[in-house]
Amino acid sequence: MEIVKGVNVHLIKNKSFKTVQIKCRFSGYLDQKNVARRVLVAQMLETACQKYPTNRDLRKKLASLYGASLSTNVITKGHVHCLDIDCSVISDACSFEEDSLLQQLLDLLKEMLFKPLIRIEQYQPASFDLEKTNLMAAIDTEDEDVFHLADQALKHLFFKDPCQALSTLTTKELLAEEDAFTAYQEFQRMLHHDLIDIFIVGDFEDDVIIDTLKSFPFKERHLTLSLTYKQPYTNIISESLVPKDSKQSVLTLGYYMPFSYGDEAMASVAVYNALLGELPTSKLFVTVREKKGLAYAIGSHYDAFSQLFSIYAGIQKADKTLALRLILKQTKELHLGQFTKSELDQAKLTLKNQLLAAQDYPKQLIELTYHRHHCDRKNTIDSLLTEIDKVSKDSVIGIAKALKLQVIHILEGNA
Repeated sequence: MEIVKGVNVHLIKNKSFKTVQIKCRFSGYLDQKNVARRVLVAQMLETACQKYPTNRDLRKKLASLYGASLSTNVITKGHVHCLDIDCSVISDACSFEEDSLLQQLLDLLKEMLFKPLIRIEQYQPASFDLEKTNLMAAIDTEDEDVFHLADQALKHLFFKDPCQALSTLTTKELLAEEDAFTAYQEFQRMLHHDLIDIFIVGDFEDDVIIDTLKSFPFKERHLTLSLTYKQPYTNIISESLVPKDSKQSVLTLGYYMPFSYGDEAMASVAVYNALLGELPTSKLFVTVREKKGLAYAIGSHYDAFSQLFSIYAGIQKADKTLALRLILKQTKELHLGQFTKSELDQAKLTLKNQLLAAQDYPKQLIELTYHRHHCDRKNTIDSLLTEIDKVSKDSVIGIAKALKLQVIHILEGNA
């Protein structure tokens, strides 16, 4: 339901959960000009507010709610940048408290959103500077991961829009340009203009939740979002080799995938991915890693919102040519239909089991609900199961033929 224009509440009732999960998601357009500010806003939201002016005060309050949790996160979905506030608390049906723990957590969320820790139209400088320093350190840690570096390099080569290649933590250069004033102004812009989705998952009283959320002083907003990023295919294959002072080398391949979330072909893409590299029974894992011993880690992944299908492999420097040749051979075999009905059925069964298991995880239910709402596709667990059941050998071959190699990148270590 919509409590004001552009602010939606999604109530997902499930009495089997012992906790109630809350997600408040801000959705705005991904823009290199504001992405660093939004990351800083996420940090500040989970740090303090006027009523709880230090992180210690805030954590003490959460502890008083029988160990309630609160965190923030940022993700991108195609053209859209999402900032999430995630909270959870013991269901009132399972607590012995007279006062509702869920009500108290919602009151805390209201404090965070509408009474942040500020000083003259900017975040409290000391607290802000500390969180900015912490983010810089987190980026340094992230850059020590060779798989992360290889993935970022692949995206920079693949995407024509530089925003699509940004790390979720953004960059130190972009962060350096922001301060307590610009970050707070971005938060105010988000609060008044971003689309907002509030998800409540668990056992609760609908009327009480709705009445509480209607008391939040949200204003109407008018924003139309398109989650899917698309770019034209080019028949030029970009190749790159970057030396890295590391004992590990990483080979990554990027393919143009002419399908997006909501397309009927996406179920076939999921099965293709399961056959190629997602599962321990996949061709890449069994052949390249187990039989030939050419990779200590290998797999494939697709992004339904950006049309990028990728393959990654952690290898030794000396094996890069042989590993690449063998990986391309596995993709060629799927292209030629060289897989059995048993392998196809196993991939479909595993995907269906993953979907069924998603019903036990609030975060999975939330994402499915978000996509259903914003992509205008009435996906349910049952409908997705049916789509996977319908995937045939010919449709998987069709996916294999449709994927076009665009990028080959090697992060080459010392050994």
